[in-house]
This record gives sequence, C-alpha cells and structure tokens, in this order.
Amino acid sequence: MSEFMTTLHLRIYDAVRALRRAHARGDEDLCLVQAGEIEDLVEIAARHGVDIDSGYRELVHAA
Repeated sequence: MSEFMTTLHLRIYDAVRALRRAHARGDEDLCLVQAGEIEDLVEIAARHGVDIDSGYRELVHAA
C-alpha cells in the first residue's frame, strides 16, 4: 500500500473512532464535525480511486 493510501486509511479509521467516541458522549456538534471529515476523506479516496473498504478492514482487524 502506498504512503498516500496508508495515510488516507489511517485518517478515516481515526475519524470513525473519534465519531464513535463523540456519539458515546452525546456530543452532537463533534459528531457532525467528524461525519463531515469522514465524508471529505471518502470523497478524496473516490477521486483517487482508492478502495477504502479493504484497507479499512485491515486496520480494524489490526487494532
């Protein structure tokens, strides 16, 4: 996996984890911010033809 793809997968993974934490705390504003970041990262991945599903699964199983 290239450095760009690895970084993108890690940023998505971190953003999803942050979204889950914000949701668990009931912080709706932070949930909206994190959801927006995830949307932006997914759009970047799509624009560059990065398969985020497979890389994300690898990160989840490694954690």
